[in-house]
Amino acid sequence: MIIRLQTAAGRDIPNGQDSELSAYEQNWAADIPAKYPVKVLSHLTPTYNCHGLTFASRRTKITDSPAISWILDDDHYEPVARQAARPGDVIVYRRDGEPTHSGIVLENEPDLFVPIIWSKWGNGPEVRHNYLDVPSVYGSDHQFYRCKL
Repeated sequence: MIIRLQTAAGRDIPNGQDSELSAYEQNWAADIPAKYPVKVLSHLTPTYNCHGLTFASRRTKITDSPAISWILDDDHYEPVARQAARPGDVIVYRRDGEPTHSGIVLENEPDLFVPIIWSKWGNGPEVRHNYLDVPSVYGSDHQFYRCKL
């Protein structure tokens, strides 16, 4: 299923919803708490992904990498330093320059500047995690953003 999703500038964002979870995804998600220092916040769902959580209110999956750049540009997101990140800002992770993962800043302790992120891992659960505690497949490059709309 596809829903109508656009940037603030009216650009259409390709998206889709799935309805099934594979056995691999179920087994992978079951191992998350043992492999990562995270707090699991939800059950598994294939309806939306991390970008759908971050930019589409849990309504759909955004899997088209260029669309993340469109959203950041058209919706007036500006980069912010890790130390300046605050609740409601977003983080976008990249691998080889391509957006692979995103999440929402929940908190950023002023003395430590270690942002805590709310994100969704693939078709797996939503999780609360330190900004560096993500699967390596998402890449090690990341940037925080604040919407200026």
